[in-house]
Amino acid sequence: PQAPKPAQTIKVPRPPRPTFTMQRLSAEKDLRAAIKEWVAEFRDERPYGEDVAALAKYLGKVVREERDLGKAVGVVKWLDWIVGEFADDQDQDQEFEAAEWGEAVQRVKDGVQDAAKDRGLGAVAFD
Repeated sequence: PQAPKPAQTIKVPRPPRPTFTMQRLSAEKDLRAAIKEWVAEFRDERPYGEDVAALAKYLGKVVREERDLGKAVGVVKWLDWIVGEFADDQDQDQEFEAAEWGEAVQRVKDGVQDAAKDRGLGAVAFD
């Protein structure tokens, strides 16, 4: 009798990592640079709601799909720190819309918190 043929295995590719912006950023280092550039570019204006929503949505995907809460929290903490730095460094010549940027940080934190909740994780500490 012939030996049975081994079962055929199919390799299923991993789903692509979530990316952010048209540049398709996903590495934390690149995200930090893009966020710093974004805050610097719009320091004297309020951030666009669509931009804030896009960042919150992206970080939600990082938590839900990439399953990397640490990365999402790290990016949020970086955003919060950058906003704080710009608020502290403002001078007479350049205004910084600290209240609006603070609201933006909170919206992004809420997005990450919601994603963590969806995954059944506890409250996220951003401190």
